[in-house]
Amino acid sequence: MKKICKKIITASLATIIAVSALGLTGCNGPAELDLENPVVTVMLPTFAVKSADQDGPVVEELERYLAEQLGVDNLELVLKWSANSNYNEKVTAAMGANNWPHIMMISQRTSTTIQNSRYGSFWDLTDQLKATTTDAEGKTVYKYPNLAKTDELVNHNISIDGRVYGVYRSREVGRAGVTIRKDWVDKLHAKGALSFDSSRLNDMTMAEFEEMLYAFKDGDPDGNGQNDTYGMIVAGADYLKGPLSNLVVWNGAPNGWGYNEETNRVEPDYMFKEYEETLTLMRKWVAEGVINKNIATFQSGSWNNPFLQGEAGVIIDVADRARRVATSMADLDPDAEVEVFGYVRKDAETEPATYPTTGYSGYFVLPVKSVKTEEQRYFLLKLLDHCNDEYALDLMNYGLRGESFTETKEGDKTVVKVQPEGKHYAVITNPDGSISAKKSTEEARTTEYADLNQFLTGIGESRLGTYYATPVAERVQEVYDENALYKLPNVTEAYISATYSRHSTQLDAIMNAATTKYISGAIDLDAWKAERDRWVEQGGEKVMNEMNEAYEKDENKLTKERLKEENHRLQYQNGVTRWLTEDEIAKFAAEVAEAPQAE
Repeated sequence: MKKICKKIITASLATIIAVSALGLTGCNGPAELDLENPVVTVMLPTFAVKSADQDGPVVEELERYLAEQLGVDNLELVLKWSANSNYNEKVTAAMGANNWPHIMMISQRTSTTIQNSRYGSFWDLTDQLKATTTDAEGKTVYKYPNLAKTDELVNHNISIDGRVYGVYRSREVGRAGVTIRKDWVDKLHAKGALSFDSSRLNDMTMAEFEEMLYAFKDGDPDGNGQNDTYGMIVAGADYLKGPLSNLVVWNGAPNGWGYNEETNRVEPDYMFKEYEETLTLMRKWVAEGVINKNIATFQSGSWNNPFLQGEAGVIIDVADRARRVATSMADLDPDAEVEVFGYVRKDAETEPATYPTTGYSGYFVLPVKSVKTEEQRYFLLKLLDHCNDEYALDLMNYGLRGESFTETKEGDKTVVKVQPEGKHYAVITNPDGSISAKKSTEEARTTEYADLNQFLTGIGESRLGTYYATPVAERVQEVYDENALYKLPNVTEAYISATYSRHSTQLDAIMNAATTKYISGAIDLDAWKAERDRWVEQGGEKVMNEMNEAYEKDENKLTKERLKEENHRLQYQNGVTRWLTEDEIAKFAAEVAEAPQAE
């Protein structure tokens, strides 16, 4: 296979100084994309000191596979890695120098990328990702069956003025979770100190959650006869936002920003009465010892300690914390039972609402200066689509497949070697019948494919799942999946406020300090409201005006009705009909019956 201008970007200062704006020597931007013998340039970040070998076997196998799927004899990927530490500067430099790759990863939606999107520098993919065509039998099918699986709300999160310009790199939406001492719940219920047992954890209301926290404080859950436990650990010194955001959403306030029906505009969460109610509730919990009284100074680096030491029984963070805590707890107290659940409902009649991530980490765009025709756009979207095939996903996640593996000890490390020599993973069958990858841990092997993970969008699916060695670890994935059914996105996630971009540090500092002080008892509610007024006066009003202007212009804005429909559609697809009406069930059933298939 002929190699053209193949140079590798490294993170070294010498390289940065020596190369051009894109870090590529010997080329004046990408050559015309020849669809018969395509040479596709891709710009993406690296976190490694040494990038994967451009001529390595994993890259070459990916090239072979994509060529086969796309029906061409040869296909070359020119992967132009740039150090993540200054990747955004490289993207800006590339745009300024008019030196475009065919596929470019956008890690942050800066003012430069937004303006380039608005001015037509990137292909508008809004109507392409789920585009359909007619096959030989006359059936309606998706042109890009993997890309058609992209989440509409995540697509909106990366949109600019309601238009989608990229293919996002998927990330878990429903990561939030509550780590809890399950055995405490059941012990307290058994002796009448709690009105419910651990079977209620997955459908708890705010009133029950509060009852449980007080029982953890007053009910002697560890059975030592002393009043030495409390409910929930909150690291208010540096991570109040995580627990607070979950509680706020559970209690009916928006996630970050939402539409306020009383004022008929979008506003930040701290303008809503439910937010104030949640702050006041947390303030009471701190004052009464349900939350650690040192909340204002307690650091997240020590978050696990009170839990592991049997002092408290609840942590609100990412669900995966439960897996890590359970592993540590097994050594300290084998009788302890750690559980995890995803959300708490406002009351018995209210549908759950969960605090989600944005669902993505960067996205790939197709610049019009280097992708000049609709045929070229189609070819590259098909390439990205096939990068989400199971085989391609496994290549970029694990490398090349071997037949068997051995494990040896080298000091404190367990080294996995996969046979035949030089392969990167072997497939193992787990006790539950599922399969997973046993990856090589040899540095010489992993370097060959580690950076390819940055080219991974993760929209497709692989059979090589994770084997969960403990019930808690398995439950974490279930929590992720359940949370996604009830996600409450920030309705302004897609918008950029010029005022906030300039003054975010000062504005955030006002509300962060005021909130911590109010919850910890240092100031009263009137003082907190005064600080909120100061936020409005020092730029907050301009931020709200700019957000509302963007919201009104957005033809695909996230209205309350749209958010509900998207979640209900997903609930239907997952067999959850508790909150659906008969009309909705009929509508979604008809959609499934008429849905296009793969091309």
